[in-house]
Amino acid sequence: MELDMNGKSKVKNLCPWNVSWENINNSSDEFIKANQVVYINNTEIEVQVQNGNGFFCGTDSIGSHARVYIENPELREYLGFDNKQEKRTQLILNEDKCKEIFEYKTFNTFKKHIEENVITNQEKAMIINYAKKAKINDYDRIQFLEIYCGIPFKNDKD
Repeated sequence: MELDMNGKSKVKNLCPWNVSWENINNSSDEFIKANQVVYINNTEIEVQVQNGNGFFCGTDSIGSHARVYIENPELREYLGFDNKQEKRTQLILNEDKCKEIFEYKTFNTFKKHIEENVITNQEKAMIINYAKKAKINDYDRIQFLEIYCGIPFKNDKD
C-alpha cells in the first residue's frame, strides 16, 4: 500500500491528560484529549517530526517513549519510527506491553523491564494504572513501582 501524504492518520494520545501543540502548516493548534484519538494530516505529522516535536519523536527522535502514537504503520516506517529491514518497531508502552512486563516471573526481570520501558511521566502513570486495574497483589512489585514512579499505588479514593 502506497503512503498518501495528503491523507490523514489516526493519532492516539497515550497520556492520561490532554496534550496540544501548534500546527506548523496552518495557523491552528492540535488538541487531543486524554487517551483519545484524532485524525491528523500526514504532511502535518511529517513536519512535526522534522521539527522535533517530542510528542511524536519521544526521547530519541525515533519515537521511543512518545506521548502520541501514529496508528499508521506505513507512515511510522516512512518517518523512521519502525524499520522492517532491521525488524525494529517503535518502543511504546501500551496495555499489552504492561501485561507482558507483569508476566515476568522473577522480581529482577520485572525490575529490569520496568527500568527499560517505563521512562516518561505518562508511562509511569500508565504502569501504575495498569497495576491497579489488573489488581496486582505483589507487595515487592507494588513497592518498587511506587518508589520508581513516584506515584502512590493507593490513593484516598481507593
